[in-house]
Amino acid sequence: MSHPPVPPHPSAAAPAPVPPRRTSLAWPVVLTVVGLLLLVAALAAAVGTVGGFVGAVRSDVLTSDGRPGAAVLAAAPAPGAARVDLEAGERYAVHLVVPRSASGEDDRPDLPEDVLLLAPSGEVVAADASPGVTMTSTAGGLVAVSVGAFTAPETGTYEMAVPSAGLPDAWVALTADKAFAPFFASVWGTVLGVFVVLGLGFVGCGAVVTGVVWWVVRARARRQVAGG
Repeated sequence: MSHPPVPPHPSAAAPAPVPPRRTSLAWPVVLTVVGLLLLVAALAAAVGTVGGFVGAVRSDVLTSDGRPGAAVLAAAPAPGAARVDLEAGERYAVHLVVPRSASGEDDRPDLPEDVLLLAPSGEVVAADASPGVTMTSTAGGLVAVSVGAFTAPETGTYEMAVPSAGLPDAWVALTADKAFAPFFASVWGTVLGVFVVLGLGFVGCGAVVTGVVWWVVRARARRQVAGG
């Protein structure tokens, strides 16, 4: 006598199929590329930040070998005289240049009297105002410091009279004065630029490291799937 077939026990059922392991490299590649782009942006921001800071603090009063720099409109020994063409309403700064050996560590060189300028109309202008930005620069064994400023009352050629500085080999340079507001904005822009560079660099490095690790894991999984 035949017996009816016995249904299989649930525990003997065939195992459920295992879903294939995800091995696509698309997202790891995207993350790595985004990280690299952020690092490039951080490098560009760093270059711009350094350039802005250098431009803000550079005076161009002295060249590397101690000669008058590109910003100097006129130079004269102290004591001495020089002629210079100035524009009405423009601000100009006076810089005293002395050998570094003649200036002490804590002593700021200065002129005992103001530089005087004779305008074309005969008006005498004293450079007794404060510069917009007090600058100190060193180059070629010399030190240049801002010692005064003035506003030209008219356009034309001025006679500049420089008093004695009481120091050997001292001379005076006349340049356009730096306005304080743009200088202040450049300094704060540099500070913000540093934070931008750090932020982009941190996020970019994290994205690159994560993307590369993810990429390696996915590539290893692909090899395993391909090998059965």
